[in-house]
Amino acid sequence: MRTKVINNTITRLLNFEKYSNFKQALEDTAIVNDFQVVLLSEDFNPLIIVETRHQITIDEAIRVGRDLASGVGDSYRFVEIGGTKTYWGAVNINSEKFYLLLVDNEDKYTNEEINMLADIIELSMGMWKYTPERDARAEFIRALIRGNKSLAYSLREEAGVSSENILGVFYIKDFDQQKVEEAYREAEESSNIRVIKVVEDEESYGIILRQLSKKDKGEVNEIEECIALFDHIKEDKKVRIFHVTGLDGIEGAGDGLRLINEASAFVENIFPYKRVFSKYELVLVSNCIYIQISGGQLKKNYMDLLEPFRKEGSNKAKQLLETLETFVLDAGMNSAKTSDFLEVHTNTVQYRLKKINEILGAEITGNRVIPGLTVALALRRMENGTK
Repeated sequence: MRTKVINNTITRLLNFEKYSNFKQALEDTAIVNDFQVVLLSEDFNPLIIVETRHQITIDEAIRVGRDLASGVGDSYRFVEIGGTKTYWGAVNINSEKFYLLLVDNEDKYTNEEINMLADIIELSMGMWKYTPERDARAEFIRALIRGNKSLAYSLREEAGVSSENILGVFYIKDFDQQKVEEAYREAEESSNIRVIKVVEDEESYGIILRQLSKKDKGEVNEIEECIALFDHIKEDKKVRIFHVTGLDGIEGAGDGLRLINEASAFVENIFPYKRVFSKYELVLVSNCIYIQISGGQLKKNYMDLLEPFRKEGSNKAKQLLETLETFVLDAGMNSAKTSDFLEVHTNTVQYRLKKINEILGAEITGNRVIPGLTVALALRRMENGTK
């Protein structure tokens, strides 16, 4: 019986007289032989969906299957989702990697037959000379990364992106893909947001969108949900996250990604203890880059704010500046945290801060003082390269 099913699959998928294209042949074959199939890009965006049952949604299956991405290969991996048998594997089409999801509706197939079925589907793609349609979501994101907003506008409908539903953009690096995919899945299940992204090596760019089908817009704080997602991802101590959250459409998304690309190479030097960098840190760094490039009087105005320390002698000036940098840039002007970072007693920090106030002739926590000092200290760290 099962051999007959496999033979039937081969016959239908390679019936060039009956069908005009591969997708049509695949759809009819799946219906007759009671399986479902989804072809996904390497970024896990669906390119072909043949859904013949509704025991689970394709979106639900994809959310679970993304966690398996790093572990699938030539042999298909079984995972049961809501009582439904699904199988995941990788396929190569025109030397590009894709993922194939197969759903066994009625438990008709053995693991061996599933692998045979997948091989037949991959073989038929080649014989039909099938080329997957472009991954519009990935192209949409890449267009924004390159600053090509006009192309992004032209792709937005095909990518299924509405400008008004864009909440934020992000770039993450040095991450564990399985853990990050799990964070995405949990966020999409429990909150009002969904994520589209591109992944290359250990770097990923993405866009966070609201999904109003989950909850009424007025019932949730979507910015908090975005921040909660990043907090979940940063549980991995190696990961670094750069995000701009709270945006105005495609224009804002493009500007946010430009800001990330501009500042991400320097922001870790200025904030060495942080692992999540928001638009506030990124804007500060972007301004510092502009000041550094401009040089001249603009830069001198800021660096002169630190000039009084030169009179204290090199060793003492270095110690006081290190304390001031840590207090302002790392500890959020909290003396207890400053003492933890510097590994000195809190009284020592308090003494040094009092001395710094005397040298500057101003209260460093004052609203009129801190903006200029923050930029000056950030410029100093940028010049030093590392803390």
